[in-house]
Amino acid sequence: MTAANDKLLKLIHDTKAVSIWNHRTGPVFWYAASVPGPFYVNTELVIGPAIAETLLEKITAIVANTNDLAQRAKQLTELILDAHKKSPMYQQVITAMVDAAKSEFPAGNFDVVSGGERRDWLFSIPFAKSIGARHVFLFKNQSVFCAQRLKPDEKALHIADLINNAASYFDLWFPILAKAQLHYAGTICVNSRGTNGMQRLREHGKKTVALNSVDTGFFEKWRAGGLIDQDTLTEIKAYFTSPGDWAAQYLMQDVALFDVPGLDKKSFERLQSFFANDPWSLKKDHPDFFAAMKDEVAKRLNG
Repeated sequence: MTAANDKLLKLIHDTKAVSIWNHRTGPVFWYAASVPGPFYVNTELVIGPAIAETLLEKITAIVANTNDLAQRAKQLTELILDAHKKSPMYQQVITAMVDAAKSEFPAGNFDVVSGGERRDWLFSIPFAKSIGARHVFLFKNQSVFCAQRLKPDEKALHIADLINNAASYFDLWFPILAKAQLHYAGTICVNSRGTNGMQRLREHGKKTVALNSVDTGFFEKWRAGGLIDQDTLTEIKAYFTSPGDWAAQYLMQDVALFDVPGLDKKSFERLQSFFANDPWSLKKDHPDFFAAMKDEVAKRLNG
């Protein structure tokens, strides 16, 4: 690894852009598929948790309250570039993305930079400014805006925070770019979670570059850098080898690890789905634990 990669890995750790649960105290993380896991990826935090939270709140307000696309884009650009200008941490991340672009997408491989509503913009706007490229805003309502003129058949390099299953690419960004008569040149993201999204994009001939893939190798680098201990790495490896075996070893002992009373609404719904549907076939070996969890769920629903 280069020194720059080491610094970025430490930054991701220190900002909790990738966070690991404490299996002694809980609570476990809940994923969109209504299954639990030992780590969670919030890539936007890498620019600084306080900065990210503030920017996302303001971005949401601008999109909701400013109907004129030119004014909306102007406000978003000024907001994000001002934050980038003031934060060395923020600048470090964008510099790493620019370096990746110089290596993977040489000059002439793309004409404009695109970013999708809304977390992408935290990275795509300062990235475009740093390399002197036009920025194309892609909105979830299918709108497209660029402050400078776009020409048909120009190529867009898409900048993103995270690639998970790549659903937003196929459902939103590709159709919107095509509607604007722009070709997709490829994408650079800060993190990819697993390989599903990356593989899906590559199988469709879409060049994809991630600064980090949050997989076993990622956590091994954290261990080598002294950012996590061996017990934590062992647990993470167990999860990647078999989520069901991981759950049997680390979750099926104490209902307190799930913090049922303190869960937010979405996580509670995911927990209910997991224990009702038993997707990892755990109930047959842990019937008492499932019964205890049923009681905990009932307490919350009735209490």
